[in-house]
Amino acid sequence: MKRLILTLALLLGVAQLSIVNCQLSIGTRAQAQVPYGYAPEGAANEELSALGIGNKSGFVQGMALFDPQTDAVLGRMKGQQIRGVRCYLRADYKQAKQKRSAILASTGSVSNIVRTTYADFTEGWNDVLFDEPLVIGDEPIFLGLQVYETVGTPYPLVTFAAATVPQSCLVNLSKSKWEEYTDRGTLLVSALVDESQAPQFSRAAYAQNTTHPQTVAPDRDFTGGLYIHNCSQETIRDVEIAMQGEGATAPTYLTLQLPSPLPPLGSTVVTARLRAGLTEGTSVAWTANVTRINGEEAQTARPGTTRLYVTYDDFQRTPLIEEFTSQRCVNCPQMAYFLDKALEEYGPNYVYVSHHTGFAEDVFTTQPDREVLYFFGGYANEYNPAIMYNRAILEGESNVIQGVRDMSPAPYLTALALASAMPAMAEVNVEEEGDQVRVYGRVARDLVGQPLYLSCYLVEDGISVDKYYQKGMDDADAPADLADVFRHNGIILHYYTTEALGDQLSVGDNGAYSISYPAVTKQGFGGTRRRLVAFIHKVDKENIRENQVLNATQTILGTDGIRAIEDNDVLEKSSGNAGQRMKNEFYDLAGRRVTKPVKGLYIKGGRKHVLP
Repeated sequence: MKRLILTLALLLGVAQLSIVNCQLSIGTRAQAQVPYGYAPEGAANEELSALGIGNKSGFVQGMALFDPQTDAVLGRMKGQQIRGVRCYLRADYKQAKQKRSAILASTGSVSNIVRTTYADFTEGWNDVLFDEPLVIGDEPIFLGLQVYETVGTPYPLVTFAAATVPQSCLVNLSKSKWEEYTDRGTLLVSALVDESQAPQFSRAAYAQNTTHPQTVAPDRDFTGGLYIHNCSQETIRDVEIAMQGEGATAPTYLTLQLPSPLPPLGSTVVTARLRAGLTEGTSVAWTANVTRINGEEAQTARPGTTRLYVTYDDFQRTPLIEEFTSQRCVNCPQMAYFLDKALEEYGPNYVYVSHHTGFAEDVFTTQPDREVLYFFGGYANEYNPAIMYNRAILEGESNVIQGVRDMSPAPYLTALALASAMPAMAEVNVEEEGDQVRVYGRVARDLVGQPLYLSCYLVEDGISVDKYYQKGMDDADAPADLADVFRHNGIILHYYTTEALGDQLSVGDNGAYSISYPAVTKQGFGGTRRRLVAFIHKVDKENIRENQVLNATQTILGTDGIRAIEDNDVLEKSSGNAGQRMKNEFYDLAGRRVTKPVKGLYIKGGRKHVLP
């Protein structure tokens, strides 16, 4: 059966869902009802999605789980009643007379329907009461709705796409089979209880990691998204989270100042430094509980338990981009121009190196440049400009070497996305320690014993064409600002290894390695920046596919090779809890703290932050 999903933002004319748009309907109430659930009452359109059949007419049913055994709020309400269901519809479904539109309740299992109350739904929020209330006991309770979808009508089921609460999106298309959709978000469905029960979920909130399944290292911090839902009628400004990964003996506490106050029944997603447990495995439990709200002890609510992939071989990819160029290459400046545009737009960490060979050698050519020419397969196939990413054949390509495509950043952005998504098989760090350059880290344990190689360069950027010319700068087809922005970048000043193609790496049984080289003082070309570059890779001149770079890294140096001075305003450390520290610390998109951020995209204060 074909399943379809459509972003609601394309179809709704309203800016946001809001409780004031609620359509109150059906039944006479002894007292007012209030909603309790795990999905927001208000959300921006871009955070919503819709579900339905799409290709034929049929019944569509959706349910969310409310379990007193796992939800302490419901546990406190045992013996009390669920009066009905609050749900959101994208269109009118006035099908009560045909017994097609209804609210539903099941107990024990999702298919055991014990309440069906037919109602005419209108577009927006609907509060519908059961003909007979449902008493909260020990069994799991499933609440939801059904409508009859016809071809051409908007998909009826609406989800909050930013977070999927476990078992909050159970769907039955055409009354055939119930399935849990784990990638569609959380249905906009809540339980309606008597207003007298509201104190049971005052100062209560739900929290969970949104980026699951996620690969993390055991007993280490990682950057993750936290979905925080306000269950209460009070505004939340800050929360304390107790998080505990499987195998940890005690929870780790994190206090977060929310980016903006969270209104009653509202939800948000914030980025935070989270802590993994000790247990390794492909599906390991990780749980969050909200323990304090606005500085006061919170009432216990449902724990947010998700699954992580926990492994010591959790390495984050930094792609290596290597360009073949020459001062005598007339087309090379234009390729560099659009590659630079792509790198500016790309954002995350990368390592760039240029090889001045393949067409003609020049003043910048070094022995590593000559040695890597085997990637071309012989002199007859050498050309410039050309580029390779991680020394790998990317998806959709037939060669490691790629040439110029069209004169825009688009093809380079596509390649960068593919290169950054490749699994990293090593951790690489490089730094200056006194008069030594040290490269250290660890390779994946399944690669221990295989021939691996380390390359380490001193690289210079920002070399002016006024002193070192470049052919093609005045080409008729060149971008108008080419002469203003072009610089010789990625120039290899020195390679630290004994061999130009890299030294074979010696690792311990656990994959760890540490190698030191004498630091060098070397005159350059008058550039504006120097970098230490290191990468682990394979070397196989017979089989080009076996030359992949496992991972790469770099450290920024000053123009004279001295480590750059840190910006104290940017990197100022503050005392206090982890949430406060995050306000002043930068993290890359892999979750690693960055002590010397350069131009790019980072996480700072729980939000994305661009350094120009």
